[in-house]
Amino acid sequence: MGARRVPAVQAAVEIMKDEGVDTVFGCPGAALLPLYAAMERTGGIAHLSAGHAEGAAHMADGWARTTGKAGVVAVAAGPGAVRLLSGLYAARQDAVPLVCVTGREASAPTAPAIPLRHAGYRPPDLVRLAGAVAKRAERIEDPARIPGAFREAFRIAREGRPGPVLIDIPADLAGLEIVCGPGPVAPSAPGAGPALVDGVRSPAPGAVLPLSAPADPAGTGAHWALSELAELLGAGSLTDTYVVSGLPEASASRPGTARRHRVPRRTGPPGWEVPTAIGVRKALDSRGERAAEVVVVVDGRGFPLTAGELAAAAQYEVPFVVVLLGGAEDADPFTDPVKLAEAYGCAGRDVLDPADLRSAVEWARKEAVSTRRPVLVEVRAERAADAYDGLPAEPVHIRAYGT
Repeated sequence: MGARRVPAVQAAVEIMKDEGVDTVFGCPGAALLPLYAAMERTGGIAHLSAGHAEGAAHMADGWARTTGKAGVVAVAAGPGAVRLLSGLYAARQDAVPLVCVTGREASAPTAPAIPLRHAGYRPPDLVRLAGAVAKRAERIEDPARIPGAFREAFRIAREGRPGPVLIDIPADLAGLEIVCGPGPVAPSAPGAGPALVDGVRSPAPGAVLPLSAPADPAGTGAHWALSELAELLGAGSLTDTYVVSGLPEASASRPGTARRHRVPRRTGPPGWEVPTAIGVRKALDSRGERAAEVVVVVDGRGFPLTAGELAAAAQYEVPFVVVLLGGAEDADPFTDPVKLAEAYGCAGRDVLDPADLRSAVEWARKEAVSTRRPVLVEVRAERAADAYDGLPAEPVHIRAYGT
């Protein structure tokens, strides 16, 4: 096949497909319409709309960790797009390959330059902001540059220590036709997978990791709930279980049981677990592992920050179990997690007695399968999670999600 004329973004989508991308996570916007149109024409790449940009980045992160390929995020430029930086920073710290596409309304202003104090809305300069947290950030100024930029983005995201790459594309340039060379684009060489929480790279995507918990001589705190969860997850099931959590887990899988995979994070912002689980679940579904289960184990203090992504999980039928750990003294008097989950179309249940934890988790696992939606189990039997990011929890009476 000889050279052909195609919209510039069409060539970019074909490169994405050659790289094994089957889902793009992002926030819709008019500046991304050329990208959506090209994805529909090409076929084979779905789009999952997140509640906000940070959630989209974590979703792509989870997808990349599970597949071993570079995840793709597409976000329309705007004030909310600045939230993307938290997800890119987390991916950079954990060596997860991401390609982020930001759509911009136009490549140049249509009106004469005016003083800044009289100017209307101007989107943030994401290229400049992302430069500090991404391996590379580039603004496209020539449509003919788009295919080369995408090829380089996937290569840079994967090579050496993996990490995120950002490409900023004005909508008017994305739709312009360019001359595209013959032949398919060779995909990036397979990497060794994203780095684990201790900085050691996994031997293969989805590798089984040993799970361990710090000693708890008093027998209180996080140990009892985490120990029981470790016994429950994977027990009595022939399928694999993927545990998405920044909290320590207890013990490894027993011989003869299904394998447990852990999806940890080194320095994730509070609330990263739920959107990351969406990406993990979508990756498992796309490769035919619908029987595998995904379980989120999260500290209750970070959960509200990205709980809105439960709505996306319900809309796109992304099932997983969320186990929310927090003692009664840690409960937010203004937020009921179970009611919050129900408001987003998901089911939930409280655990007020430690003896009820097993039955509640078993119910949640079955409910998630039957409804194809997330199911929440909130554990408030006693102080079930007494550490966040390794810091001891002290009684607080204010919202301190960022600590």
